[in-house]
Amino acid sequence: MSTTVDTVRPISITERCDQCSAQAMVRATLASGELYFCGHHARATGNKLVTQSINVFDPNGVFNYGKQ
Repeated sequence: MSTTVDTVRPISITERCDQCSAQAMVRATLASGELYFCGHHARATGNKLVTQSINVFDPNGVFNYGKQ
């Protein structure tokens, strides 16, 4: 399965991290639904998040998706 970058729908300012309720910075779409992460938790899940996601929306480059 390959991961694509979701650039269609921005993250709303009201969206919150599913782990700590901070403002969401990254949205990951998985087969089971969407997950939102703050910068800290996006970096903490890092590559595992990307490899398990269908789409990733990371407009601020929180964990440099696609860069080595």
